[in-house]
Amino acid sequence: MSFESSRLKGRIATLLIVLLPIITATAYLPIYIFRLSTENIIYLSIILSALSYVGYILFLMAMHGFSKVYGENRIFKNCLYGFTASVIGAVTFSLVVYTVLVPILDQITAYAASPGTVPSLSVVASFLQVMLVVWLAGSALAAIYGFFYRRAFYMLAEKSGEGNFHTAGLLVLLGGALTIVIVGGLISFVGWIIAAIGFFSLKPKPTQTYTSPSEELSGQALTKRCPYSGTENNPDATYCVHCGNKLT
Repeated sequence: MSFESSRLKGRIATLLIVLLPIITATAYLPIYIFRLSTENIIYLSIILSALSYVGYILFLMAMHGFSKVYGENRIFKNCLYGFTASVIGAVTFSLVVYTVLVPILDQITAYAASPGTVPSLSVVASFLQVMLVVWLAGSALAAIYGFFYRRAFYMLAEKSGEGNFHTAGLLVLLGGALTIVIVGGLISFVGWIIAAIGFFSLKPKPTQTYTSPSEELSGQALTKRCPYSGTENNPDATYCVHCGNKLT
């Protein structure tokens, strides 16, 4: 895979990763306008989350290309580990939401639809317990995600010489670690913006040409002629091997 192809994939991928959360937030406006049901809200969340992974898959392909370009497989491997952690988190969250949270939310909605009734304490407690488990598990997976993406970005920065990737890796790591206190998502988002800037600033490293010994000597005299005897000597000889006179 060529440098240009990998760089183009990286640019498109990071733009998708940055823009899709904004599109997602905008897409939730109809929820409040048309008062969609809880189940429809869940389906909308799953669809938008799946679309966001298009950017991550394209980013994974770009990092695979750069691992070939720079001869460093760990760029792709660490990115793959981080991507796997995020997929596990997304799938687990979707299953929990659909199988556990939706029934609980339906019960709460039913109580809300009946004037003068309030949800039972057990229903509220179940909802809070599930949310706590999801929050803690999601934070742990986000930290793992940030750790591996940071390593991938650091290696890419080292090999490419583009410092923005170093900054992006640090912010993604901090964002993953701080997901448990909510602000982590914003920090990771800024990290991906920096990564996008890095891909748009990335330049191919100048290729170093190597000259073989024979090529180095092609423009130099291969022998040194003695002015006294006319004998051909090695180019680094000081005295003639035939007459012993000093060579000039």
